Amino acid sequence: MKLDHSYILPSLMALMVHIVVAFIVMSEWQSQSKRTPPVKIKQRVEATLIDLDSLLAQQKQVVSAADKKASDKKAADKKVADKKAADKKAADKKAADKKAADKKAADKKAADKKKVAKKAAKKAADKKAADKKKAAKKAADKKVADKKAADKKAADKKAADKKAADKKAADKKAADKKAADKKAADKKAADKKKAADKKAADKKVADKNATNKKAADKKAADKKVADKKAAEQKVAQELAEVEQALNNLLDDEDAQMQALEQEATNSQAVASAVNYIRNEIIQRWVRPANARTGMVVELVIHLVPTGEVVDIEIRYQDDSATDAFVASAVKAVRKVGRFDKLSQLKAGLFDANFREFNFLFKPEDLRL
Repeated sequence: MKLDHSYILPSLMALMVHIVVAFIVMSEWQSQSKRTPPVKIKQRVEATLIDLDSLLAQQKQVVSAADKKASDKKAADKKVADKKAADKKAADKKAADKKAADKKAADKKAADKKKVAKKAAKKAADKKAADKKKAAKKAADKKVADKKAADKKAADKKAADKKAADKKAADKKAADKKAADKKAADKKAADKKKAADKKAADKKVADKNATNKKAADKKAADKKVADKKAAEQKVAQELAEVEQALNNLLDDEDAQMQALEQEATNSQAVASAVNYIRNEIIQRWVRPANARTGMVVELVIHLVPTGEVVDIEIRYQDDSATDAFVASAVKAVRKVGRFDKLSQLKAGLFDANFREFNFLFKPEDLRL
């Protein structure tokens, strides 16, 4: 056990005082024992022998006990402080956990509420979109089917034409290559025969015509290289012509595909705009009391590119159509006043389809 330094000095001083007192007592006792009393008197002396080692040991025990007590007190104080800190830390953690749990519960509640609202809004939007899509699909199914059949027929014809053109180009390329190969082989055989004949003649007059043979061989080699180069250029030119023809054919095909895609896009935009106009008028039509299934009236609606209605004509009405029925149809169009979404159409599409828009109005269309 480690002693506290604050007790060392007082302990040493106390020890020194005890030693001095013991020394004085011992000295006095020894001096008294050596004196000779003038008169012999029988006395009874009671003396106590002090063991200095025992005194020192006792003093040391006292100091050790004091040190132990101070150390125990310090340890107890530290233990109390540690417990207090641990209790505070546990309380802080408990408060933080409670705060986090409360926040998590509040966040979950808000998220659940938002999720429910979003689900309800999506359900309503999905229902509205489904109803609108169902009404539009019924009117456009026949037109889409006819257009699909026509597109398929055109695509099949185009594919057949492309296949025939590809086969024709491939056959021409193969024939040109075969002719070029045959021409090169004939030329090579002729050159070989000519070289053999020349070699035989040169051998016969080798000593006399050595210099002439060398010049003739060089000339023949140059001619062979020139002929080969000319043949290769001709083949390359023919291949380039075939490649250009194929590229032109592919360009024409791409242009036709783009035209068909644009036509399909335009048809879809027109169908969507027609359904939009029909829905806008239907929403504002108030059925008169004498309206019956089978009544028909055809209106010509004059529009400007902004979608504004500038005039309405009655082109045709069935014999069964009453004046009130015809007036209700005209009134529904006037209530719309302006078809805003038509302003999003391209100028060409608008002029071709909606500058004067024919609208056939029948109660059957409204399931009445």
